[in-house]
Amino acid sequence: MATAPRLTKERIDIALKLLDGWTGKLTWPRFLAMLEVDLGHKYTKAALLRHSRFKASWDKRRWSENPDRDDKDNFGHQGLQVALEKIEKLENTIQRLENDNNMLNEKLVVWATNAANKGITEDELNRPIPTYSTKNYY
Repeated sequence: MATAPRLTKERIDIALKLLDGWTGKLTWPRFLAMLEVDLGHKYTKAALLRHSRFKASWDKRRWSENPDRDDKDNFGHQGLQVALEKIEKLENTIQRLENDNNMLNEKLVVWATNAANKGITEDELNRPIPTYSTKNYY
């Protein structure tokens, strides 16, 4: 039996995408079988866990599936769980802000196209908004 090629960054990225999209019970035999299908080579648990990015994602995923582990199994420290929860919250915030940013960029393209079609120049678009004193209204 030939040995599997080295786990490159690209192969780890594929393993991480598989882990991110995993549904159902997560076990090593199931995960390794699916990874073999995706990569065409059989890798071991030990080989994957030598990669810090994968190990961190695996540990986080396994923790989220079984948060009732006793202290000796929960990464050794209660503060770590608090940190993991904060990281998850920040990751969710980042995702939301990235989505908001993408929507605004799409809107900007529409506005820029409409402005160009109307003959509005970039200088006109960048002109400051006029301010009016209250004297002008009375």
